Formats: sequence, C-alpha cells, structure tokens
Amino acid sequence: MIVAAVVVAGCGVTTSSFRCQNADCRITLSGSGADAELDSQGITIVLDGVADDTATLEVLGEEGRPDETVELAEGDSGEVLGITLTVERIDGGEVTLRTRRS
Repeated sequence: MIVAAVVVAGCGVTTSSFRCQNADCRITLSGSGADAELDSQGITIVLDGVADDTATLEVLGEEGRPDETVELAEGDSGEVLGITLTVERIDGGEVTLRTRRS
C-alpha cells in the first residue's frame, strides 16, 4: 500500500508518504507536523521538527495507549510503543525512516 498526502497549513507545507509490506514500513516525512498513520502497526508518527541533525518524532498510540516522543539522529534506532524506529536519512526538514514491530 502506498499513501501520500500534502497539507498546506499556515506558512508551511508538509508532505508524507509511506509504503508498508507486512509489518515493515518505510516512511518519508517532510515539514514540521507531517504525519503517517500506520494502521498495520497501530500508531501514527508525527514529525515535530528537525534541529541539529536530530529528528523529533511524536508517536501516537491507538486509543488507550500512551503517546511517546523520541529524538533520533540519522542512523539511530529507538523502540517506542513496541515499534522499532530507524532514521535512515535526514535532509533538511525531510526525514526518511523505517519501522518494524519489536
């Protein structure tokens, strides 16, 4: 499944795209506020922003699950809500990452 979205909000443009195969997803988020809703993993990932080559990502769980925020640099991985996030690339305000169930 491939999904893409473009949102014009205020003075910025956000874009998101993702492709999932089984329980693994590859996601590209561009612009603060860009998000990807991954039904297969029960989470939504929101790019809060990029500063000093570190992406701040908010991971929203399904109803009843807590939300978590994680900061990852390019090449870093972290476990959030039972999902492993790996940042593959940070290019300005665009972040490419992979997710998989832990």
